Amino acid sequence: MKTPITFIDIEVEPNSGKILDFGAINANGNSFHSQNLNEFLEFIKDTSFVCGHNILGHDIIYFDRIGIKFPNFIDTLYLSPLLFPKRPYHNLVKDDKLQSDSLNNPFNDALKAKDLFFDELSAFENLDKGIQDIFYALLHKTDAFKGFFGFLDFSRNVDSPANDIREKFEGLLCIHADIERMVEKHPMPLAYALSLIHSGDRYSITPPWVIRQFPETDRLMTLLRGLPCFEGCAFCNEKHDIKIGLQQIFGFDQFRSYGGEPLQEKAVQAAVDGKSLLAIFPTGGGKSITFQLPALMAGRNEMALTVVISPLQSLMKDQVDNLEALGITEAVTINGLLDPIERAKSFERVEDGSASLLYISPESLRSKSIERLLLGRKINRFVIDEAHCFSSWGQDFRIDYLYIADFIRS
Repeated sequence: MKTPITFIDIEVEPNSGKILDFGAINANGNSFHSQNLNEFLEFIKDTSFVCGHNILGHDIIYFDRIGIKFPNFIDTLYLSPLLFPKRPYHNLVKDDKLQSDSLNNPFNDALKAKDLFFDELSAFENLDKGIQDIFYALLHKTDAFKGFFGFLDFSRNVDSPANDIREKFEGLLCIHADIERMVEKHPMPLAYALSLIHSGDRYSITPPWVIRQFPETDRLMTLLRGLPCFEGCAFCNEKHDIKIGLQQIFGFDQFRSYGGEPLQEKAVQAAVDGKSLLAIFPTGGGKSITFQLPALMAGRNEMALTVVISPLQSLMKDQVDNLEALGITEAVTINGLLDPIERAKSFERVEDGSASLLYISPESLRSKSIERLLLGRKINRFVIDEAHCFSSWGQDFRIDYLYIADFIRS
């Protein structure tokens, strides 16, 4: 008698690639844990689907090397960001790893994959029909998802996924985004972006492993929600209107002008339009709002992070404190004045998406921990505050300013 699904995990010797240990549990509750390959193959021989966490990027690779193929498999890793987009994600998953209490125990990880899968199954079944149809249309032909839909015996006839997306996400996307091309060229990144948007959680973000493996997810989020068009688009007319943003976020009704010139407004509009810019303002002239407002709007629209490189620790603290005084809590700083607990909290807020504005010093860019932190977020913009320090002719210049371009490029 066929077993519908068996959950597996393996331990591999890193250098040789030899499989050292096997763990499995099937839908009937029968379990297996052994170092014997033949016994493992006997245990799974009558199963219709094999399921694991990162089975596509790990287990299958090592089984292929010894000539073992799994025609029908399900990967809980790829399902997780699709079905659990909301912060704090799923309690069994830490980025792309299963949360495990025991070291190198494949049976325990197979058991956790089983629990995770049935949670994912329930989450999919609880989605409304429109989202189910969109996910099916985008994903049912991909290696990572066809097993899942096959296990469910789920099939839909979706004539125009792009039209269905526009209808389902009306008011949440730019109406001029080229969704047809996204469907054709980048279906999986598009599905992850749409899942995040559909979650409705302002502080949810794309998991770092998705950003690394599917960088198009980042770009598609910008094309869907990050570039204003202002041509009869309800989303762009509201979400990219800088005067609406100024009032909603800062509570101000208008920008400052200098000599009759709306310099603040011009700088903010250039940033929101995605342009690079140099803004020179007198001290106390309100230049901070020219990057803070676009940063906070990008955090709201794209779940993106803006990195502000600032020369003084006290200046960073003042900026964060001033924002908090206005009730704006999405800014954090990481600098040498923080004690270990404060530093850890700042890291956590960048990692979990609750920060959309990060202040750091130019020296921080040489930190591997900062590099890993930033690689896990969608970055909207780098800002050089107090830009006169960037000139090697000035007395405030520090050699680490020369590293900024290399950091951004890499």
